Amino acid sequence: MPNGPDATRPSEGEFDSKQHIARLKPGVLLLARDMSDPNFNATVVLLCQHGPEGSYGLVLNRPSHMPLSEVFDKPPAWASAGEGGELAKRQRIHIGGPVQPEELQILQVTREPVSGSYKVAEEVYLGGYWNDLKDILSVDPKSLRLFLGYSGWGAEQLVREVDLKAWEVWDVDVKKLLLGPDEAWLGGMGQIKNFLSTL
Repeated sequence: MPNGPDATRPSEGEFDSKQHIARLKPGVLLLARDMSDPNFNATVVLLCQHGPEGSYGLVLNRPSHMPLSEVFDKPPAWASAGEGGELAKRQRIHIGGPVQPEELQILQVTREPVSGSYKVAEEVYLGGYWNDLKDILSVDPKSLRLFLGYSGWGAEQLVREVDLKAWEVWDVDVKKLLLGPDEAWLGGMGQIKNFLSTL
């Protein structure tokens, strides 16, 4: 949980890159600052892993219009008909980043994570061993996010980018964020920051 607004949130005024770098850890958010790279312009990235060898994250506010059935070369027949088809329609796909865009990433809010999953934040887990697509679709879509691709940085690359003022680093309640309203992501970065300030 955040220790207080001064320690976890960017303060108004001049950007202090050292303070932002000090916040880097799994479970924080990266907010893009006037980026020319179209992959990250106006994006919010959940930092899932961060260490000496590099960093890994998922863009949270880039929904895809691709149906879940198109993610798989040969989706099972039940996924496009009847109850299975309805389950597939309920589950949205997000664009997690430009790296390996064909690879499915699974982020779940739960107290009972699947085996092999990685803890990103309190009650927020990444990946794990899922038996099949039906297991994924059986989970309440409000507590599960699916992503194609991810965002990756090499050793010290993210630190350098924050030092160059490319990212703001926010420490918020990630569980509350993921369970929050989708409408919070529809506006520009100003609206997103206002929403994050309530967490």
